[in-house]
Amino acid sequence: MEESRKSVDAVRQLSQMMFDEASRDESHAKIEQMRLDIKGSRRALTRGLAEMGSMIMNKEDIMRAAYEIEELVDLIDGTAFRVKQVSSKVIRKAGIESDITQLLDKLVEIVIKMNEMVRVLQMNSEKASELLPAVETSENEIDQIYRQILLNVFEGVSDIKFLILIKDILERLDRIADLSLSIADNIVIVSIGL
Repeated sequence: MEESRKSVDAVRQLSQMMFDEASRDESHAKIEQMRLDIKGSRRALTRGLAEMGSMIMNKEDIMRAAYEIEELVDLIDGTAFRVKQVSSKVIRKAGIESDITQLLDKLVEIVIKMNEMVRVLQMNSEKASELLPAVETSENEIDQIYRQILLNVFEGVSDIKFLILIKDILERLDRIADLSLSIADNIVIVSIGL
C-alpha cells in the first residue's frame, strides 16, 4: 500500500518541523497534500473492492486498515497544525527538547515498522505477524517516554496557553503510536485471511 509509505513520509515531516520553524509551513503543506492523496487512494481502494464483490473474503479487514491509515495521516496533519502554534523556544525553555526529540524518533520508528508490515504482507503474508512484537515494543517505549515528558511539561511550562497546547501535541503523538499499533494488528488479521 502506497498509503502506508506516505504515512512514514508524513511523520518524518512532522518530526522535522518540531524544531525547524523556518520550514514549518512547507512541511505542513506537504503533510496536507499526503493526507489528500491518501483519501483519494482509499476511495479508489473502496471502489476496487466493491467491484470485486465476494471474490475477496476479508475485504472488511482491508478497508479497516485503509481507513486507519487515513486516520493516522489525519492525526499527523492535525498535530502538525498545532506544532506550528508553538515556538521551539518554549520547548527549549521548558527543558523538554531532548525528550521530545527522543519521542519523535521513536514515533518515526514505529510508523516505519508498521509500513514494513504492510510491505511484507504484499510479498509474504505469513511473515507479517512476525513483525508485530517489534511494533508492540516500540509502542510501549513511546508510552513510557510520553508519560515522562508529560511530568516534565507540568514542571517546566508555566504559561497555561502553551501548557495546554504542548499537552495536546503530546497526547496526539501518543495517539499516533497507538493507532500505528492498531494498524499493525489489522495487518495481522488481513494476513490470516490471505
